Amino acid sequence: MLLTIVLMLCAVPGFVLAAVTIDEHHLDLNLSQQLLLLEDQDDELDLAGAMAASAEGLFQPVGDDHLQLGYGNSAYWIHFRVHNNLIEHSVEGAPDRFYLTVDYPLLDNVEFYHVHNDHTYSMVTGDIYLFNQRYFSLNSFTFPFALQPGESGDIYIRIFSSSSLFFPIKLQSEQAFIDDQFQINSFDGVYIGITIGLGIYNLFLWIGIRNRVYGYYVLMVFSIMLFNTSITGLTFRFWPDSLFFQQICVYFFSFISGILVILFGMAYLQTNTSLPRFHRLLQLLAVMCAVCIPLLFYIPITTSAKLTAALTIFVAIILIIAAIWRLAQGYRPAMYYCLGQGAVIVSVMFTALTSQKIIPLYHIAPEVMKWCSAFELILFSIGLADMVNNERRMREQAQQEAAKAQEQLLGSQIRLNQDLDKLVTLRTQELEIANQQLRDLNVRDDLTGLRNRRYLNEALPNEYKRAFRDKMPLSVLILDIDFFKQLNDTYGHQFGDHCLTEAGRILTECTRRPPDIAVRFGGEEFVIILPSTDLEGAQLVAEKIRTAFENNKIEHGGETALITVSIGVASETPSSRDEHESLLRMADDLLYQAKAKGRNRVECVGGKSSSLSAN
Repeated sequence: MLLTIVLMLCAVPGFVLAAVTIDEHHLDLNLSQQLLLLEDQDDELDLAGAMAASAEGLFQPVGDDHLQLGYGNSAYWIHFRVHNNLIEHSVEGAPDRFYLTVDYPLLDNVEFYHVHNDHTYSMVTGDIYLFNQRYFSLNSFTFPFALQPGESGDIYIRIFSSSSLFFPIKLQSEQAFIDDQFQINSFDGVYIGITIGLGIYNLFLWIGIRNRVYGYYVLMVFSIMLFNTSITGLTFRFWPDSLFFQQICVYFFSFISGILVILFGMAYLQTNTSLPRFHRLLQLLAVMCAVCIPLLFYIPITTSAKLTAALTIFVAIILIIAAIWRLAQGYRPAMYYCLGQGAVIVSVMFTALTSQKIIPLYHIAPEVMKWCSAFELILFSIGLADMVNNERRMREQAQQEAAKAQEQLLGSQIRLNQDLDKLVTLRTQELEIANQQLRDLNVRDDLTGLRNRRYLNEALPNEYKRAFRDKMPLSVLILDIDFFKQLNDTYGHQFGDHCLTEAGRILTECTRRPPDIAVRFGGEEFVIILPSTDLEGAQLVAEKIRTAFENNKIEHGGETALITVSIGVASETPSSRDEHESLLRMADDLLYQAKAKGRNRVECVGGKSSSLSAN
């Protein structure tokens, strides 16, 4: 019978079934668009009927990257052809082994058929069969088959499930299958290691601190771990003889986790005292989750899945609203709860929407839920530590308030002592300010606002010693207002004083560097000290000062005049500590040279600047 159908299939005009080829470059294939699909709405077809339907061309190609069919009552048949094109073989002279894996352990019934050389090899599995009946003790459903090099074979698969019908199928060589299982077990091990580590760590904290929130957290960690490992089929091996519980364990642990998440949230957020209305609502939701657990034994799986998704989303939204409210009240640990619960909402809504085919990517939903829950548990653990710190801060604040109350009993005497100390401090500060003002008056010229000769006698030796120590150049400018006596005789002493005031302003504007010092040396004579400035730089400053004087018109009391200055510039890098007087004399000699050469000019050591005269 089967041979006849195969011959009919090959004889149909225009029907070409492309084979899925296993070669050296394609050892691990995710199949979807390579498949042909047939919906059996009445669930009447057997293998012979499916092969006949294939011969008649009733199978349709799959257009999506992932075969996700949602909820329904139909059975589905899948058909594709496999061709062995391997060059290197596991065992010479023996057929190569290949593995078909359906990585969705919540399917009720999966039937594999391999039609090859007039023989049919079959295997039936699913979560309505005992775990011990599986060909491999793996989380997923795996069907091995063999082909000789260059041979082809037809694969038929029948699937039916009362849960969301998702069909991620892989075709792998033997080595690729072994490597893939190692990787899957590694990821599962990491997730289980994280959850068990968090659970044991907080278990010891619960034993040591005796705070019930840690107890809720420990129970929640293990229940969420059982929920996620049930989705991936890992826990089926723990109850291999219970078919019914194998089908409802995902929803059972979902409701158990819901109860413990609610209890943990109430204790963590302290809703009993801070949010009494939310507290009563959360209590009601916990009771609803508890009532749903026995209902699982009586209601259909489809109803259980929808009820679980709806209640989980509602509980998560209520908890995150409560956390946001507590955060608004200033309860900082609620921040971690908001983030963790937000991750849960994202994962649950993602799973619910993808299971109904509203959005794609249902194939990653179990991993999204697993790692979002791990993220949630880690954040909750961090939040518990912050909650303990927050309680410690609250105790410290209470202790501080108690100490403050005690201090208030002695406050009167302390305030008197403090007032006396403040008065003494105030008088001391006023005296220091007065002394500083007096010192400032002693070293500042009232008319020009510049430092006076007393200040120069202190500053120049200090700057000279610093230049000697740092091996840096030090420049000194001495300048004199030209024909100042004639200015006084012509316009009067008040006009002359105004000219000195303007001179102080010009020198202040031309020496803006913090270390530069402008000094009224006496009468109409001024000294400028330029630390860390070589001869060239000092010459530029001197010319700037000369130009500023030359371009400044003096107006006072109806009189107008232009004044100029003659400047002597001396610069050196000190070779001894106490030769500042020689530097000052050098600048003074150069000043007299500037006057002798016609005034309104800058004269530098060596006569380098005589050309800068404005004449």
